[in-house]
This record gives sequence, C-alpha cells and structure tokens, in this order.
Amino acid sequence: SGPAGLSAAARAAERGMDHVLLEKTDRLSDTIFRYQRGKHIMATPTQLVLRSDIDFDAGRRETILDRWNAQIAGADVTVRYNAEATAITGQKGDFHIALADGETLRAETVVLAIGTQGNPNRLTIPGAEMPHVQYSLDDPTAYVDEHIVVVGGGDAGIENALGLIADAAQGNAVTLPNKSLDFARAKEANVKALMQAKDAGRITILPGSSPQSLAPGYMTVETPEGSTTLRCDRVIARMGSAP
Repeated sequence: SGPAGLSAAARAAERGMDHVLLEKTDRLSDTIFRYQRGKHIMATPTQLVLRSDIDFDAGRRETILDRWNAQIAGADVTVRYNAEATAITGQKGDFHIALADGETLRAETVVLAIGTQGNPNRLTIPGAEMPHVQYSLDDPTAYVDEHIVVVGGGDAGIENALGLIADAAQGNAVTLPNKSLDFARAKEANVKALMQAKDAGRITILPGSSPQSLAPGYMTVETPEGSTTLRCDRVIARMGSAP
C-alpha cells in the first residue's frame, strides 16, 4: 500500500471494480511511515503518467500520510491489513493468492506494487550484529551528544545525516563514509545541503571509504590513506534495499 498500490486501488474503487488492497502491516504505506519525521517526500512519478484519484504532491511525511489515510477512507477502498501474500499461483483470469494466515484469495488480475525499500541491505562487517547498529531513523531530534556514523551515500543516508545535525544544540558529531568519491546517486539539493554542512564544519565526510569492522564505541574504516578508527556511539546504515 505504498504510492503505487494506493493509486491502483483508488482507481479501481473509483471505477466501481471489485478489488482488495493487501497490506502486510497494520497501516498504509509502511515504508514511508518509517521514514524520519519531517522528511520531505516526493511521491509524484517522474517517468510515468500519473493516473490516480489520490493526491501525490510533494510534502512533509506527516502531511502526506494524513492526506492518503483520509483520501483512501473517503474513496471506499477495500484494504486488508496484516495480510501478507506468500504465493501467487494460477493463470491470467484466475489467480490464487495465498496469505500468511492460511487464507486464499482469487482474482482475475494481480497488481504487484511491493517496491524494494522494505528490505534494507545490511552491514556484513564484523560487529554488525551489535545493538547500536540500526537501519532506520524515525526522529533525528531524539539523539543528543552522540558520535554517529551514517553508512550510505544515497538520499536516505544524506537526509539522515543532515537531520542529525540540523539542530546544533543537539551536539551530535556525524561522520559519513562513502565508497564513491562523489554522491552521484543522490539528488542535487541533498548533495548541495551536505556540502554546505561539511564546509560549515558540522559534518565529516570520508570519500572513497568503507567500514571494515565495529567494536563497542568504535568503527574501523578503510580510507584511501589507510585504516582509521572512528569514535562511534551509534551506526545508522542506509545502504539501499535488497530486491
């Protein structure tokens, strides 16, 4: 029930089609719900024509989620929560969808809108299983006076890093190692904001670097100049998603 699933289900409801939107969690758009608070969401497609009865204007995470919840309720979309699909069998016009609770649904057509962001890539370095390693960031304002390493040079990693140092009064020291020498995968606005934070001395960037191991309070990073040890109270890994 992310943007694509919401759009398809709302379109089916508007046309009076028999439909059901399956969501494996207990809320709509769980991936966006788990984004950090206040995150700017750009949900409008850039490569496809938008054919939807749901609004997809950019905005803050909280505003967008509230809007979608209200519009889905008002559009009489049939949603099944805690309904995880485990298998799809059958053929065109007669599909069988098995759910985790043992129920089987039948459908003429199946729209797969499962995305990839619900399965974050995980660190595979020694020490990655320690409790101070996390793969999401809900509220950046909850962290105070910590040495934090953010792993991931895409938009999610950059936005997490910027959120953690947005309020100087929090006193966080944030380091961002990046395998590449640039941030080619990230949006221009995010890279610009990151460079401004770096130039202001508010964040440390280690280009061409990758984590090697973790120990309580420390991370060893391989840089072009050799290995270095970073003070590390917390690791936030945002390295994209597995398919």
